[in-house]
Amino acid sequence: MTSYKLAKYNIKSSLKSIIIYYLIFTGAITGIEMVSKFSGGNGHTSGLEFSSIIFLFVVGLNSFKEDFYFAQANNISRVDYFKAKAITILPIGLVMSILDVIINRVHNLFAASPTMYDMSYNNFFDGPLNMEVWTQNNSIGTLVGTVTFLFAFYIAAFGIGLLITMIYYRCNKIMTILVSLSPLAFLAILGILSPEFSEKLGSFIDTILGISTKNSYMAVMTFICLFIISMGFVYMLVKKAVVKRV
Repeated sequence: MTSYKLAKYNIKSSLKSIIIYYLIFTGAITGIEMVSKFSGGNGHTSGLEFSSIIFLFVVGLNSFKEDFYFAQANNISRVDYFKAKAITILPIGLVMSILDVIINRVHNLFAASPTMYDMSYNNFFDGPLNMEVWTQNNSIGTLVGTVTFLFAFYIAAFGIGLLITMIYYRCNKIMTILVSLSPLAFLAILGILSPEFSEKLGSFIDTILGISTKNSYMAVMTFICLFIISMGFVYMLVKKAVVKRV
């Protein structure tokens, strides 16, 4: 029961930042449309929901230290703290995915704005790549597929963000630098690998995301597995986390 109460508290604490995000998000879309209309442009956009992925990733990056200290100050066990974190992101991710689909459909009444789902799994590349003639599919299957795809992507982004901030919290200064440089090292290694390996890697990514087969549920399963793996590492790190006295 403690974990659910803490999750409820976490959700309430996140509402302000979520509301501010959507005010900025809808304001930016409206601004783009107004500028486009006045300037005579077409105002076409695509994949705007990627900003929600970045937002939840940043939320994950900033959702450990303060909450952990609060939990420890109130004698909340690390297990309950972890459960609360895992529970918190689920309703947030679901509500945001539904809101983003609603905003996208309203936006499409004024200008073409394909989602990441449309571009990867739907009809965007089936015809001429012309925004003027592209028509968004609003079938139940597409709507459900879009929501589930975004939901899985959102919770995975949060889980990765939380894991990264946990790693930084547990590392000393030298390890923090090494962890920060590891993505650059990884990209450098990829750059010197053979074209055959790069091709196989691209094929593997295509398979686990189901892009060629137009199967978005492969991506959903991949992102959910990524979330579970990330949270599994978070759990191991939380169990040994201590309050740092500065």
